[in-house]
Amino acid sequence: MQKSILFTLITVLFLASALCLQAQNPATIDVNKLSDQQIQQIAAEVQARGLTIDQAAQMAQMQGATTVQIEQLKRRIQELNSSKGKSTLNSVMPDGEKRSTPRELSSPKAVFKDSTQVKRIFGFQLFNSENLSFEPPVNIPTPQNYVLGIDDELLISIWGASQQSYQLQVESNGAVNIPDIGPVYVSGIEFSKAKELIKKRMIAIYQGMNGPNPTTFAEVSISNLRSIKINVIGEVMVPGTYTLPSTASAFNALYLSGGPNENGSFRNIQLLRDNKLLTTIDVYDYLINGNTQANIQLREQDVLYIPTYQKRVEASGAFKRNGIFELTEKENLSDLVRYLGGFTDQAFKAQLSLTRITDSEKKVIDISQSIYDSFIPKNGDSLVASKIINRYENRITISGAVFRAGTYELTEGLTLSGLIKKAQGVTEDYFSTRGLIVRLQNNLSPMTVPFNVDEILKGETDIPLQREDSVIIQDITNMRQKRTIQIFGEVQHPGELEFTDNMTLKDLIFRAGGFKEAASESYIELARRRNYAESSQLSDEIVKLFQFDIDRELKLDSKDESFVLHPFDYIYVRRAPSYHEQRTVTISGEVRYPGAYSISSKNERISDLIQRAGGLMPDAFVKGARMKRANQQVELTLEAIRNNLPDSLIAKAENQIDNDQLELRLESILKNPRSSYDYILKDGDQIFIPEVAQEVRISGEILNPIGMAYETGKGLKYYINRSGGFTEKAQKRKVYVVYSDGTSSVTKNFLGQHYPSPEPGCQIIVPQKPEKQRMDSTGKWLGIASTMATVAIAISTLLK
Repeated sequence: MQKSILFTLITVLFLASALCLQAQNPATIDVNKLSDQQIQQIAAEVQARGLTIDQAAQMAQMQGATTVQIEQLKRRIQELNSSKGKSTLNSVMPDGEKRSTPRELSSPKAVFKDSTQVKRIFGFQLFNSENLSFEPPVNIPTPQNYVLGIDDELLISIWGASQQSYQLQVESNGAVNIPDIGPVYVSGIEFSKAKELIKKRMIAIYQGMNGPNPTTFAEVSISNLRSIKINVIGEVMVPGTYTLPSTASAFNALYLSGGPNENGSFRNIQLLRDNKLLTTIDVYDYLINGNTQANIQLREQDVLYIPTYQKRVEASGAFKRNGIFELTEKENLSDLVRYLGGFTDQAFKAQLSLTRITDSEKKVIDISQSIYDSFIPKNGDSLVASKIINRYENRITISGAVFRAGTYELTEGLTLSGLIKKAQGVTEDYFSTRGLIVRLQNNLSPMTVPFNVDEILKGETDIPLQREDSVIIQDITNMRQKRTIQIFGEVQHPGELEFTDNMTLKDLIFRAGGFKEAASESYIELARRRNYAESSQLSDEIVKLFQFDIDRELKLDSKDESFVLHPFDYIYVRRAPSYHEQRTVTISGEVRYPGAYSISSKNERISDLIQRAGGLMPDAFVKGARMKRANQQVELTLEAIRNNLPDSLIAKAENQIDNDQLELRLESILKNPRSSYDYILKDGDQIFIPEVAQEVRISGEILNPIGMAYETGKGLKYYINRSGGFTEKAQKRKVYVVYSDGTSSVTKNFLGQHYPSPEPGCQIIVPQKPEKQRMDSTGKWLGIASTMATVAIAISTLLK
């Protein structure tokens, strides 16, 4: 477009002469008022004059054309070309700009529905694979042997002493029309020859191209390829006429049409040109050998004809490729195996099984490997390659106490001693008196052949081996029970340990980490089971017991020093009789010295603890004292709850299970020390003595639950009335009082209601009536009626 615009530099002069405007100054011409026809006349006149860009610009400037006029004329020509939707062909194009005519270069790939059968045909995926595309090439360098034809566009670039560009189309007469030269006939000849022809003709107007030292140079290229129409007929997936670039080949057309269908041949695709057979395409030659010689370039109105197949054979089993394969008339079984990619590693190659369709039925043919080259398959044959059987012809194995256990080759004359040598001999811990050979009998059932390992190693005897023999030589560790020894009690690491020969009591204690502080050095007991000889005699004795004295330096007397432990001995290290770890109790609240205290003796009681704590403070509320004692079973239950319940439920569960509170009658203890209420202290005990309480709290089914001041002589009914009285759901007969010491008292209902007496710091609790289950279901009423009727019948029967 820029080249066309630059030509407008010279149009002012010719436009003036055409419109009788010679007398006018070209600078006064209004380009915007020129008609489209006038613009076309200007372009045609410039083209007819054959002027160069420099000459046109110089002439325009000499005639007085302004820059504004040039830009306006550029715009007018651009708008004119855009409105017509085409470019001006066979015209001179400045600056080497390329233009292309929009056209359909290639048809889209045909869409069709393929069957399972056609997918199994070898070669079908070549033209219908998502990963392999034979789309026609467009943006590639033009081959030098490309044959030019009508509608091809050539670009001629001139540079050097002269500069020019020509974009030319091969017209219907087979020629390109070069300005100032005339037609050059290039249709039907190869591109390389057409380039030389055009360059020779260009010398007529560019003398600088001639001679041994040219100053002007020319280059010819194809700027736009023509499209061709190809017909694909016969047994094709989608027959029809397809548009392709002129560089397209036969495989491009087969790809667009989907290739041969279920009945089409892949071995005899015919390319027809000018009603004559040009060549025959064998797709297998490309698939198997990678030969693209038959994939020749197509031309306008070529015909690809796909006939029906003549011979197909189905192959399955231990081949590298399975499917349906097409054969020519002279191809043999070896050719077919080659198309199948050969056999797999597990294939039985000595014989193939072939099923053949006769005129009335099927028959099976066994084909030995010796006739593969001479056997000719027929149409409809089905070939199967089986796998080798899962057995060995010369395998033997050895396992157990040898240095290299595993599988070995059974050579001719191999004996058991020879196999042991192959396995690098037996290990030091082998079981010497017996080994086994597991051997297959003629009916494949196993049998055992025993042998003495020492006799085999010394050469006193030997056993010939057979196929699939499995030799087993055990070690002494596997031939006896695992030997352990256990130690319990006051050692650092009690438990089960591996037994070793010559282990003594000191060795065992040393391996267990030594004594704990609580260990008794003078009472170590050993329990030994009876050996197999002693166990053969009836006896009430279960184990033998031994006792030892050993100090913390692991020293024994001379007699015990030589005592050797046996496998499976149990050793018990007892706790010293008077050894005790510190036991702690806690007292808090209104005592002079609250805190944690260690229990000094087994008989220390609550009264002793209060005395050690300095006694009670003046404000101590004796009746409200409380005591908690850990319950081991409760602790185990709580631990299980913490491990299995979510956090939101743990606190609730702990409150419901926490029943470790003891009744503490501190007033009685202080009046009568060492009475039955004065408990002996235990580890973890907690005692709390509160301040004097002056309130009474009431809760539950009360209209206004509230705390009130304790009033001497007032009964429970008084506090309930002060709180608004009972609600409708209150269970009046079950009102109870919880006192400060944790004890409680309930309402007695004998000959009237007798409420418990409140005390300072107590809590009155009014429970709720249980909900009654309503008889909403008709079925329940029918059940009651049936029951009543049964009772009535029973009573009537008794009365009679």
